[in-house]
Amino acid sequence: MKTLFIICVIAGLTLPTLAVAGDCNLYGTIVASANPDPAGAKWVYTLNVEWDTGSRYALSHISMILDVEGGTCSCGDFYEALSWEPVIGTSTCGSSCETQYRGELGCKGDPSIPGVGGITLKFEPMDGCEPGTIGHASFIFFSNLPPVPIDQDILSMVDKFGQNSCFGYLSGQFPGLPCDPVDTEDSSWGSVKGLFR
Repeated sequence: MKTLFIICVIAGLTLPTLAVAGDCNLYGTIVASANPDPAGAKWVYTLNVEWDTGSRYALSHISMILDVEGGTCSCGDFYEALSWEPVIGTSTCGSSCETQYRGELGCKGDPSIPGVGGITLKFEPMDGCEPGTIGHASFIFFSNLPPVPIDQDILSMVDKFGQNSCFGYLSGQFPGLPCDPVDTEDSSWGSVKGLFR
């Protein structure tokens, strides 16, 4: 099993046709901790995300890329490895308005962003205020699998705002799945980023 979890492959990946904002930023960090609840999963994973759409369009949603089309993990592998509460996370808009998010495992990628196939975990806003153009959100999910390091130099997340999308980094830890996400050639973030300029 590789110690890295998320990898982006150029082979077989159709590049998005949506416009990509030039000044957008997206970054997330996952921290694992032992679950103090003996009745729950063994590990709690907290994902903190920062975004800046670099435009007048507010955040629509964020998707974490778990495996690309043709990868070696199945959707069932992720259903078995991960769990979350009905409200997977929150973000604050201004000083008093909170947005709640639901988690959705996408077995066919993120259909709202052309070219983002494979398996994704989508963080979709629920009732509450609209996430802003710049913001911070925290998401919590659970697993019985222990943490392994995530390679920081790979494409790992994408967000959507208006008709634009922005790709970003993910660092920290993720459950060590027995399958090997993306058993094919990987690509560094720098190489992929250059394709969208």
